[in-house]
Amino acid sequence: MKWNNVFCLTCIFLCATHSIEKLSAAEDVFEKANTLFADGYFFEAAIEYERIIFLSESPEVRVQSNLKKAESLKQLGSFGKARSDLQRSLNYRGNDSLRLEVLYQFAFCSFMAGFSFEAYATLLHLRNVFKEPHEHRIYLLESLVLTDLMHWEDLRNHLQNWMVNYAENESWTQKTLQAYDDILDKGLRALEIDPERAGILSTFLPGSGQFYAGEAGWGILNAFSQLASLAAFGVMVYNGYYIASFFAGLGPFQSFYFGGIRQAGDLATKNKNSRLNELQTALAQFFFEVEAGLLDY
Repeated sequence: MKWNNVFCLTCIFLCATHSIEKLSAAEDVFEKANTLFADGYFFEAAIEYERIIFLSESPEVRVQSNLKKAESLKQLGSFGKARSDLQRSLNYRGNDSLRLEVLYQFAFCSFMAGFSFEAYATLLHLRNVFKEPHEHRIYLLESLVLTDLMHWEDLRNHLQNWMVNYAENESWTQKTLQAYDDILDKGLRALEIDPERAGILSTFLPGSGQFYAGEAGWGILNAFSQLASLAAFGVMVYNGYYIASFFAGLGPFQSFYFGGIRQAGDLATKNKNSRLNELQTALAQFFFEVEAGLLDY
């Protein structure tokens, strides 16, 4: 039923244009679409905004409608689709405020859709076209993008620039920069785990690589398993069960030994990724707090 409705709406959009008067910027062309949006019918609102884009002869109206459609798609969680739709407005060179909004929304949707490099390139373009100071939301978005890209030095310079443009209290600025340095230093120390080193440690001392990776339980279990399999091998050889000792003792030992080396590296990688995520989450929260603090000025 849902897709039948979509088909019908699409047909109406494509085929019934002869019954609709041409749209102009002077008309309140967004009334129906805005009502649908306000009532929570985001999918239907997106279709109505697309209809306006198709019918309007005004570049400004088309760009405004494209932005509104992107907002509807964002409400549906379709950031990738919103990003794709906004691409057609990137060449707009009219009203500066509209152009800035298109660049910002495109960067935002790119970031939310997982295209952080594209988001950063768009923000750099925005920065070159529109001189600072920018709105707080633009500084905040670039902070989140740089955090995702792990450009730590650029991130600190960006934060300092943000402070210079808006913070009136020098002591608060220095305190904020120091807080950033503390979060980053603590996080980077936690990221010093080397998966290759974890594997090497387990090669020479079973279980030590798991300890190094921060998984003491797995380290104890791996070391105990290897000792137990070696003990079983020795007992069976002592009692003359040579063939059985190979399969029930030496075989499991080799499996635990080489498996322990591989596991140590995997655990180190997993732990490192987890700590990186914790660092990025901590920095994101920090930048939201910075924005809230600056809004008080």
